[in-house]
Amino acid sequence: MKIAIITINDNNNYGNRLQNYALQQFLKELRMSVDSIWYDRKENSILNRKLWNWKSIIKYIINRKNFREYANKYYLRDALRLYNIRKFTQKYINTKYDFTIRKNINDEYNYFITGSDQVWNPNFWYDERINSTARFLKFASKEKRIAYAASIAIPEISKDKEQFFKDSLNEMKSISMREKAGADLVKNLTGRDVPVVVDPTILLSREEWQKIEMVPEWYNGEKYILTYFLGNPSPVIENIAKKNNWKIYNLMDKDNFDLYTSRVEEFIYLINHAQLVVTDSFHASVFSILMNTPFLVVNRQEIGMADMTSRIDTLMELFGYQDRYIVNGKCNLSDEEILNMDFSNVKAIQEREIERSTAYVKKALNLE
Repeated sequence: MKIAIITINDNNNYGNRLQNYALQQFLKELRMSVDSIWYDRKENSILNRKLWNWKSIIKYIINRKNFREYANKYYLRDALRLYNIRKFTQKYINTKYDFTIRKNINDEYNYFITGSDQVWNPNFWYDERINSTARFLKFASKEKRIAYAASIAIPEISKDKEQFFKDSLNEMKSISMREKAGADLVKNLTGRDVPVVVDPTILLSREEWQKIEMVPEWYNGEKYILTYFLGNPSPVIENIAKKNNWKIYNLMDKDNFDLYTSRVEEFIYLINHAQLVVTDSFHASVFSILMNTPFLVVNRQEIGMADMTSRIDTLMELFGYQDRYIVNGKCNLSDEEILNMDFSNVKAIQEREIERSTAYVKKALNLE
């Protein structure tokens, strides 16, 4: 059976590439032939933008919005980071490039699966016509349209898109969501009860992820706290680092060339070998759990952005880690509680969720 995955085309983000890889591997274990369709020519990537044109030359000369500093210092780092993430896609994900999504693609696959990640978040539809059509599988026969752990990740759909969502959701053969809030939205829009299943990254074992992790060349074996979020570390983290003489490595620090340009495989390694991970990233939280690495979640909503914490809230509730939040720079746990997490139930919960997800996928693919 041939399956095509439609997800967000993104070499900007570790989690996106890892969930794409995980869903592919999961389907392969079910003896499926799997392709991921790369349909977005723009990709929202710095590698596909022209840095130098007459507008940017003028911006450089007058140094508009510090453009000169960015071009001199950060453009190369952004480009190399994206290049390293793209290498993961090329090495591990069986990708078919189809920028027009040919009409006859429907005949080439038995089913199309959209998800996981925020495929149904309209804030991430950089080209609304292309993205909305692709991510709701409009090009495929209705009986071939399946959603696995799709995410909307916003609390409500705007009135101008409500009818489109209703029609598109009703045209899906089978739907599963990644968050309870998303399942509630589908229920409110369509009346359909849909299951909540885990992100594809949870479908692979710790050992399977360790097979592809990579030791960074610069790493000398020192102990460290890994942070992965925008903003400054909480005093809680700084105190723990100082007390234990640990370094703080920030994956979003553009001034740290080695860290900022980390490969996807190094991302896994750095989480696996950290003493503590502090993040507002869903997938960094997932890998901390899978690797049994103590972690804290920074509960920080950006000004002007919709609240998208539902995906992490669902994850924390699933594994019983609702107390692992830093709110306004503070955490209710002691240092000892922060660093000594109980991971004894993780494997059993993961195995249960893999079983549930497998049952959903088999039913959606008419394998039962």
